[in-house]
Amino acid sequence: MKSHIIIHHSLTEDGQTVSWGAIERYHRETMGWEDVGYHAGVELIGVEYYALFGRAEYRFAAACKEGAMNQVGLHVCCVGNYDSIAPTDCMLNVLVRRVLAPWCDRYNIAVTNIQGHRDYAHYKTCPGLLFDLDLVRDLVRRIL
Repeated sequence: MKSHIIIHHSLTEDGQTVSWGAIERYHRETMGWEDVGYHAGVELIGVEYYALFGRAEYRFAAACKEGAMNQVGLHVCCVGNYDSIAPTDCMLNVLVRRVLAPWCDRYNIAVTNIQGHRDYAHYKTCPGLLFDLDLVRDLVRRIL
C-alpha cells in the first residue's frame, strides 16, 4: 500500500536533451537494478517539461531505503540540480498536475505525506536546497 510520495532531484544540470534514459541506464548497468529506481520523472525536453514513466507503480522503488520508503512510497525524480537553482514554475506545474495530484487522488495519499528524500535521509539535500516542498504541497492542495 502506497502512503507517501518522495521527491528527488538528479543533482545533474538539466539541458534540452533527454537525460531520463541515461538515469535508467546508470541504475540498470552501474547499480545493477532491474529498472530505473523511480516511478516517474519530470524533465525538460526541448522547450517543454514532460512527466516520464519509470518503474511500475506496483513495484518497490530503489530510491530511499530509510523509513521503508522504497516499500510504501511512490518516487519521482525531477531532473536538475535544485541545490544550485530553484525549479521553474513550468517544471513545478508538470510535477504537480501530471504526477503528484494524480497519485494523491489515485492512492488516497495525504498531501502532508508528500516529502523530500532529505526528510528520511538526513545526509541528503534531495530534492534540493532551493526546492520548496511547502509550495509544492500548496499547489497540490489547490488541485485536489
